[in-house]
Amino acid sequence: MTTLVSIDQLKIATGYDRPGDIERCLRKNGVRYLYGQGGKIFTTIDAINAAMGLKFDPPDANQEVIDFID
Repeated sequence: MTTLVSIDQLKIATGYDRPGDIERCLRKNGVRYLYGQGGKIFTTIDAINAAMGLKFDPPDANQEVIDFID
């Protein structure tokens, strides 16, 4: 499941208040984003992680998953 990041959360994360400044920050850092209702910017945790090089690849259906028990 992908977690959405709202404009309010982006304001906190980037330190910017104005949507244009937030958009420039996201673009500068390679974070993909979309516009929602009323032109509000939003993105996802996955998009932020991908821009940081932290891409998570879920196992494919044919790959065996091993759970380790503590």
